[in-house]
Amino acid sequence: MLFMGAMRKNKQIQVHVPYPYLLKRMDYILESGINPEVYMDAFFISEAHKADLERVREAFAKKGLTVTLHGPYMDLNAGSMDERTRLFTVETYEKVFKVIEHLRPKTVVLHAGYHEKKYKGDYNLWLSQSLKTWHPLVEEAERLGTIIAVENIFEKEPSTLKLLMERIPSPDFGICIDAGHMRVFSTVEMEDWFSALGPRIAEVHLHDNHGKHDDHLPLGEGTIDFPRFLSLLAVYAEDPVYTIEPHGEDVMLRAVEAVRKYL
Repeated sequence: MLFMGAMRKNKQIQVHVPYPYLLKRMDYILESGINPEVYMDAFFISEAHKADLERVREAFAKKGLTVTLHGPYMDLNAGSMDERTRLFTVETYEKVFKVIEHLRPKTVVLHAGYHEKKYKGDYNLWLSQSLKTWHPLVEEAERLGTIIAVENIFEKEPSTLKLLMERIPSPDFGICIDAGHMRVFSTVEMEDWFSALGPRIAEVHLHDNHGKHDDHLPLGEGTIDFPRFLSLLAVYAEDPVYTIEPHGEDVMLRAVEAVRKYL
């Protein structure tokens, strides 16, 4: 599949790869020239072995390929108003950084956790809880040379993420803009996201849908205006990581082919 040479010059393209699949099919992924965004759920974050993580890091570095990481998100919320949930999230994210110690990914994607209905619009509560979580993690990110990219999920507009960025101005703390989530949940214009978050965009997730469900389709199989999305990104962001997020090996091949048309 060796698709990296066909991509836009100097453009870094990652491909979503679950950790157990990566270990099972690492030779194939290496031979295909794929830069993996390794997805690790809470189980694998806890159970991953140092030797395996370092083997992955060394194998991809030897091939000149880049590794990024997507951390767990189920039952986690860095800004939860339930302190027990927030502390459980902190404990899980601390395990993520033990993985980072050995894997050394360029970025790690974690979720922001704001939901308007859950917080009844009280973004200050979410923000105050979030800051308690993120500050020590950003210090770890700075030490390890990994950028935390906080991903939008249910946010209808970018103001809460903008507030979080303003309160934590570290260059190792940024935004992951997910095109699919934006299409499903956003109530504002696409450009509003880019103009608000601009150079703090450290990563983008590229997958398509029809505006109702988070389908994770290859680009062009849904209704997202990717020419506009990418042109706005070029205007407002500096040098983000591009990640395609297919779910399944058959979809991965289609997604890799589809992204060539845009990049």
